[in-house]
Amino acid sequence: MTDYLAAAEHGAPAVVVVHDWFGLLPEVMQQCDDLAAAGYTALGVDLYDGRTAGDPAEAESMMGGLRIAAARDHLAAAVRRLRGSPFLAPRIAAVGFSMGGWLALHAAAKGQFDAIAAYYAVLEPPETVPMPCPVQLHLAAVDEWDPADAPALFVQALRAGGTPVDATVYPATEHSFANGAAAEFAPDAAAKAWEATLEFLTRTLG
Repeated sequence: MTDYLAAAEHGAPAVVVVHDWFGLLPEVMQQCDDLAAAGYTALGVDLYDGRTAGDPAEAESMMGGLRIAAARDHLAAAVRRLRGSPFLAPRIAAVGFSMGGWLALHAAAKGQFDAIAAYYAVLEPPETVPMPCPVQLHLAAVDEWDPADAPALFVQALRAGGTPVDATVYPATEHSFANGAAAEFAPDAAAKAWEATLEFLTRTLG
């Protein structure tokens, strides 16, 4: 297993970080380090077994070969690892990006997380269910959704089910705006989104 662990003190709350279709890039590991510095044990899961993509075409091919069932098992194993010794995390959140956000939202819907922040990812009917934990969404102003109003429908469904949800659309951004390796990277929006993520984790994990 090539997951990246940045450990805080034992008994600290934890965060599972789930990468996008480019894989567990160094910047994802840096996010884990930043979370550890903020007092969270952070585990960056590696769904590609050490491989990363150098361009969108390669990333799309790698995502196409991902075994979804195995990826979901991987997330569940990450949660079990953090709840067990020596970490003993009392509360666990997820931060997921695109593909990773979608997988993390599915796991959250099954009660695996105490909070989730998802970047440019939503669930669509019939996947949409009331979430048993708070949700934070970071959305691009320009993205490709089918249907086009999928994010709005997801937020509406969450609120109708009583799920606390905070959704922000970042002006003049495209999908992958928070990925420093992507052409769509928007540093100002990425920084604002990350700051909001940290504040969300403080609110929900303590």
